[in-house]
Amino acid sequence: MWWAAPGDRALRGCEDAFLLGDALLVAPVMESGAERRVVRLPRGRWYDTATGRAYEGPGPVVIDAPLSRIPVLARAGAVVPVRDADGELELEVWAPAPGRTGGGLVVRDPGDGWAEAEVERYVARWEGERVVVEREGEEGAAPVGLPVRVRGVAG
Repeated sequence: MWWAAPGDRALRGCEDAFLLGDALLVAPVMESGAERRVVRLPRGRWYDTATGRAYEGPGPVVIDAPLSRIPVLARAGAVVPVRDADGELELEVWAPAPGRTGGGLVVRDPGDGWAEAEVERYVARWEGERVVVEREGEEGAAPVGLPVRVRGVAG
């Protein structure tokens, strides 16, 4: 965890949670029968991916941890490639904090071990009352081309 914020000495001792890339914080339950757990968050806004509830870091927060799932939090502004119910690729975008932007990558690898992977960069930002997602291109913003699901927006 301390890689996310080397200056936050409290994160150095965190041995029961980890970051998956820079967008997701995984906080497994380590105590038998626990229904909640304390997670020390790095700085910024984090969303519970199951409930959509927002938490502010840095500092400790108590999150629900039912037996049915491992708690996972997404960093505000994260653009995460996921598979939909049909197995198709889509972007799950977690609303940036007000006045902030976010982003993420999709790496399309042909899987043959020889061809170069194609890297797509996405940016998420507020435009008025809505979150806009754009693909960065050589000549500026380009259409996304994938289904986008924005999470973390009250409505």
